Amino acid sequence: MKVYEIKALTTEDLKVRLKEEYEGLENLRFQKSTGQLENFKSIPNTKKRIARIITILKQRESTENQKAEK
Repeated sequence: MKVYEIKALTTEDLKVRLKEEYEGLENLRFQKSTGQLENFKSIPNTKKRIARIITILKQRESTENQKAEK
């Protein structure tokens, strides 16, 4: 997913997507340990997607806190 696609999602959708990505990462790690994983770049790519989602969520949380303070 591109950053603009992530930003277009709602906060609740992002939380669901984050959970799905974590589950996918767990599955990829299991496949790697059993020798079934064919595309090893999928693990770092999944980690990057997780980091992007977390960053967007933190940015939204920060802006909400700033608005609440004013």
